[in-house]
Amino acid sequence: QRVGQKQPNAFGLFDMMGNVWEWCWDYSDPARYADYRVLRGGGWADKHWSVRASVRRGSMPGAQLDDVGFRVAQGAAGEAACHAGQGWSQKADRDRADVDGPVPVGWTPLRT
Repeated sequence: QRVGQKQPNAFGLFDMMGNVWEWCWDYSDPARYADYRVLRGGGWADKHWSVRASVRRGSMPGAQLDDVGFRVAQGAAGEAACHAGQGWSQKADRDRADVDGPVPVGWTPLRT
């Protein structure tokens, strides 16, 4: 179907699902899949059941696939507490990316 033909979501955005699988920051289970990253959301070439944010699969970081992309996103403007309420924290992202010492609880880094 043509873009923008359906009603917008609650945020006024159109066509947010089913375009391409989206790369995520998360790793798939590192013990089983090594450095595979999580993809979410289903793409234009997939069955209808996969076109939802809760569906995930993994893919190698260097894979070049026609139905995989990424979404550039930023939290709402305002105080850091606003970002934390959305589950995002600049400090947490930086801490995650540079682990020196014990691994933070609930985080599954790439095993080396």
